[in-house]
Amino acid sequence: MNRDRGAAAVEYAGMFPITALLLLTLFEALMASLSVERVENAVRTGARTASQTHTVAACVPAAHGAMPDWLNGKVVTAAAADGGVECSVKAEVPLLWPGVPLEFTVERTVTMPMG
Repeated sequence: MNRDRGAAAVEYAGMFPITALLLLTLFEALMASLSVERVENAVRTGARTASQTHTVAACVPAAHGAMPDWLNGKVVTAAAADGGVECSVKAEVPLLWPGVPLEFTVERTVTMPMG
């Protein structure tokens, strides 16, 4: 009689939670890095558009247009700054489990001269 019968199933059952947790953690790390990249791109796009059009208010729609829909809690602000424009974007990193009280916010600011 083979006494090792079912050992692979037991090993799989034991490793599955660890593997699943690792994959979910890697997914959240991917979402965090994507969020940072998208917010940085949006703030640069908004500041560049406002600089080229010589209109501080042009930053807000340009930055909103450059951000993907999956980003949560998007806030874009623009202000005049010493002959230039200062554009700020803040967004929350989306989490796989919405009920978990882990809130990560990405905020970036870019200042560009007018013209």
